[in-house]
Amino acid sequence: MTTTTQIKGKKSCVLDIATTDVVSVPPTMSIIEGLAKMSTHNFRRLPLTDAGTKKLLGIVTVTDVIDLMGGGNRFNLVANKHKGNLLSVFNDDIRTISTENVDGLSPSATIREAAEKLIETGHGSFPIVNEDNTLAGIVTEYDIMKVLAAEKSDKMVCDVMTKNPQVVTPDVPLCKVTRLMVTHGFRRLPVVKDNLLIGIITATDIMKYLGGGKVFADMEQGKADEILMIPVRDIMTAADIKTVTSTTTLMDAAKMMIEYGIGVFPVLDGDELNGIVTEFDLVKALAE
Repeated sequence: MTTTTQIKGKKSCVLDIATTDVVSVPPTMSIIEGLAKMSTHNFRRLPLTDAGTKKLLGIVTVTDVIDLMGGGNRFNLVANKHKGNLLSVFNDDIRTISTENVDGLSPSATIREAAEKLIETGHGSFPIVNEDNTLAGIVTEYDIMKVLAAEKSDKMVCDVMTKNPQVVTPDVPLCKVTRLMVTHGFRRLPVVKDNLLIGIITATDIMKYLGGGKVFADMEQGKADEILMIPVRDIMTAADIKTVTSTTTLMDAAKMMIEYGIGVFPVLDGDELNGIVTEFDLVKALAE
């Protein structure tokens, strides 16, 4: 098992904690098929590889999907190439929304180097690429957080959380949520009604909604507008929301994220929403 001491000593290889049995798809797969695969496997990123050589050609993340739906650079695919026809967009090749010049890590990189690069760039993951550009694995902020969860720290959630976070109401339509995410670089938004937290909407929730079979069927029936106008309450995570308080220690918050398999906690003190804390916040603080 990798230890924090090994990270400090720069001894552990990033492959020790990475996923090496990586699912990848060809760049000619349709966007809707790619989203369905991400939804089925609960992936937040999907590498594109050449079917013959297995060389890495690009990567699609949930952030790219939000960009496509929220008026970011990839929205030009909808507005220009496909003249607003969502069915046509989702039948296009997945490479059209991918990042092609992928910044990867060497298999010889240490966990410390991976953590530093993640913190420096703000990216949620990095592919690990061999010298011949074949894919060796993927390491995520969640992988690194699992290693750092044993790190001793006097800090509490209030020291690293995002205070007074942007919130949305349950009746806000999907198109407005994606615009907020793109404009401000959010991946999660608390959902509040009458000043009470009732849910949280994440980029992954939206990806799973778009990757569902019902959405594609609706698009085939010409109901694209309904897809964009669906209210947050219909796709948000609402049941059994996991939270922490502002005085929860970073170690405890990290261990709870690992236990529940989630990447964000709303920070509640009583009924008051005082912030949110993410796995990136914890990685950055614990690595320091």
